[in-house]
Amino acid sequence: MVAQDRKDVPPWPRGETGMAVRIRDRAWTETPLGAIGHWPQSLKTVVDLMLASSSMMSLVWGEEAIHLYNDRFTELLREHHVDALGQSAFQTFARSRDIFAADIAAGMAGKSARLQAQRYPVQRNGRLEYAWFDVDYAPVRDEAGRVAGVLWTLRETTAQVLAERTLRESEARHRLLIGSWAQAVWETDPDGVVVTDSPSWRAYTGQTETEWLGYGWLDAIHPDDRAYAERQWREAMTIRGLVDAEFRLRAPDGGWRWTNVRAGPVLDAEGHIEKWAGINIDIDARKRAETALRDSEAKYRALFESMDEAYAVVEVLRDDHGRWADFRFVEVNPAFLQHTGMPWPVGQTVTELLGTPNPHWTKLYGQVLDTGRSIRVEESEPTLDRLFDLNIFPLDTGLHHVAVLFTNITERRRIEERVRASEAWLHLLVEGIPQLVWRSAERGQWSWASSQWQAFTGQSLTASIGRGWLDAVCSDDHDAVLRAWDGASLSGRIDVEFRVRRASDGAYVWHHMRAMPVRDDARRIVEWLGTTTDVQQLKELQERQSILVDELQHRTRNLIGVVRSMADKTARSSGDLSDFRLRFRDRLESLVRVQGLLSRLHDVDRVMFDDLIRTELSAINGGLDHVTLTGPTGVRLRSSTVQTLAMALHELATNAVKYGALGQATGHLAVTWSLEPMGDDGQPWLHIDWRESGVAMPPAGSAPKGTGQGRELIERALPYQLRARTSYQHGPDGVLCAISLPVSASKEVGAHG
Repeated sequence: MVAQDRKDVPPWPRGETGMAVRIRDRAWTETPLGAIGHWPQSLKTVVDLMLASSSMMSLVWGEEAIHLYNDRFTELLREHHVDALGQSAFQTFARSRDIFAADIAAGMAGKSARLQAQRYPVQRNGRLEYAWFDVDYAPVRDEAGRVAGVLWTLRETTAQVLAERTLRESEARHRLLIGSWAQAVWETDPDGVVVTDSPSWRAYTGQTETEWLGYGWLDAIHPDDRAYAERQWREAMTIRGLVDAEFRLRAPDGGWRWTNVRAGPVLDAEGHIEKWAGINIDIDARKRAETALRDSEAKYRALFESMDEAYAVVEVLRDDHGRWADFRFVEVNPAFLQHTGMPWPVGQTVTELLGTPNPHWTKLYGQVLDTGRSIRVEESEPTLDRLFDLNIFPLDTGLHHVAVLFTNITERRRIEERVRASEAWLHLLVEGIPQLVWRSAERGQWSWASSQWQAFTGQSLTASIGRGWLDAVCSDDHDAVLRAWDGASLSGRIDVEFRVRRASDGAYVWHHMRAMPVRDDARRIVEWLGTTTDVQQLKELQERQSILVDELQHRTRNLIGVVRSMADKTARSSGDLSDFRLRFRDRLESLVRVQGLLSRLHDVDRVMFDDLIRTELSAINGGLDHVTLTGPTGVRLRSSTVQTLAMALHELATNAVKYGALGQATGHLAVTWSLEPMGDDGQPWLHIDWRESGVAMPPAGSAPKGTGQGRELIERALPYQLRARTSYQHGPDGVLCAISLPVSASKEVGAHG
């Protein structure tokens, strides 16, 4: 049963609005609204006022917070799909209970309030979002004066709140922007006089406040720019216009920095100038970059005008069908005219200049524009009878511009063709000579190597091209080789020795590199032609010759010293000149025999002790009669010891002939020797034992026979000169002598003889 069929529905005193009908027709039994019972006049008055209002209004009544509202308030509930009329506000707005509870409690307590920019969740456009409202609430009293409800009036301010927020954000961004690119912000009075401090200006220029105020700011401007800056400022004031000027300001460190000053008048409501506001933007980096750019452009222009290579910028033209058909010269350098022999071409097409040019030029330029990639190509121009080496690269695809860097290589190609024509017979010649032959560009960049080089080094032709041949050269010789190449263009030749690795055994063999330049008709070096010759044997012969010369000089010095010492000692022990002659000749003959042994040796050979002792004893009267020699063969004596040891053996033999075992019929001489491979200092030592027997010795106490020179030589000279250990004594039936001295390492020591 609907509400209008009920007899107890409270009458409604005013004209019925849509919400009034809903309130009247509400199924009272289905909502807490029926619990109100008889409607008090105060409630009817408030509801009537609420329903007639164009503002959003709602009423919460009673302890159960029964919710009544007008049509405007319904707009907030429609997309929520909420029908809160006559329901408890605590039930229908459970999600916002925390928001409303305190305000409802305050209103029911008799308080009223105005709340601005309150944020509430609302359902709009199918999604939950927040909206802002200015809210007024006040208590509603019944006939007894008690607070029975709370009346709410809402005015949505979402647009205003968002606009203010946007404005604040814009202002914040503006301040941030100004602060990020302005180094100084300042103001003047209407007449352009500085009356307000600007800390940012003072920080930027280093001026004090006193220096800044008034017209003191002019003192911070560079003297060369001051008149210009002052003129710009006064002109702006005269026309009440804007200032946009660039000049230099003094920096706190005493230097100067470029700044961009921007200023303008601030007008009041009547259009009068209230003040002037300005900023300084630091543009020093930009100015320096512009200066550097101008310098760079000047250098580029100088290079452009002076470079040897031809350079041109051309505009590639399309025909009516959109195909690349021709090109027009936009810019050329002076070298362009030299390389092409053409008249000044700027502003003309190649067809206008040449009549029937090579169409491939246009095709190449169009290809570069279509692909955006540079190309390197050689192309001829028959109408000019010239061949060019070109580098073509895109410059401005929007303007159809390409740049061309090129060189006339016609003459070079003709020379190369002549060279290639002679290569067949040259290779035939090269293959028949023993030297390692090669061809090279500048700085050792080989272009070819003969089969001899490949066979000797094991390198393939490809591996030796460029500087690959250096891989076969001993690394210790690289610096010398490269220095020779570095100086080749000045000296006009290459002459250097280095070691090359032999593929057969990996050994490094000395070679001599010689090369001469091949020149064109203009005397320019086209390439180098050279040989690398094996000089290993020559180097070895030279080294051996050097060793032999050193050895000869050494032996000569030693021999002269021996002869001088021998002459002095012989003279001291001789009775007269005749005696000296006999003694000296005998000793010279012994020395000659030793030199004979030494002269038959190669530089690496040594005199053997068994040869020395046999040679010396064989020269005396009677030869080897009454002599026994026992010891290993092949004991190698040091060359520096042979002469001194030979003289000592000669003295022993001479004394044996005159006074000892070799001069008496019953006498006998036994010479034995042995080799100690690891003697003192880890060196081999020779031990010699000279033992005479069967000799009738003079009575004890009688004067010794002989001069004593041999004993002096053995006991004093050998230890001093040869580091030998010696002993010499007269036994009961002959002389006993022991000599030990270091010798050369033996190659192979034979059996005892």
